Amino acid sequence: MPKKGRKGASVRGGRLRFSHIVALIPAVVFIGLIVFLFLQPAAQPPITKITSSNEGGEAPDFVLRRITPNGLSDETFILSSTRGRVVFLDFAWWRCPHCNNMEPVIRDLYSEFSSRGVVFVTVLLDDRQSSISDSARFVAQHEIPWTALWDEGGRVFDRYGVTGTPTYVIINEEGRIVRVLTGEQPKQVLADILSSVLR
Repeated sequence: MPKKGRKGASVRGGRLRFSHIVALIPAVVFIGLIVFLFLQPAAQPPITKITSSNEGGEAPDFVLRRITPNGLSDETFILSSTRGRVVFLDFAWWRCPHCNNMEPVIRDLYSEFSSRGVVFVTVLLDDRQSSISDSARFVAQHEIPWTALWDEGGRVFDRYGVTGTPTYVIINEEGRIVRVLTGEQPKQVLADILSSVLR
């Protein structure tokens, strides 16, 4: 009888150890997942690239409502009204860290080139998850003195083939696209392009 009792105790002990192991499996899996996610490389910002798909073509015309620090305005902006002047289009999205990084650069360019007749326009994306007030805060935060527009439904983004922000489109006096640049850009690169178009 004593032998039988010891066997029963060892079986119960084995079952107990097995149940402890089974209970630990979810915790081990969870910790493994956390370690895996932690060791993944951080998302890299988009590489600065210059595209040429639309360069040389006529800039598509559009009409959009202005957005101010106070919200959406009833005032509209028509791109074709700028014909005869160089236009710097800044396609941006309020949540884009690269756009936020670039706004001080655009401000410096505005200070330098608006007096030479360049029209600066920021087109802010409506991505259906952002409110007008989000984009208005972007305008207020960066104290944008040039024209800022609300692209409801992203129609103008689509028309210009913009797939990433920031994207810069430089248009000459004849209304033709001179350069398209995507991603953060050094100020001097943008300044050199504007200077060359103004000559």
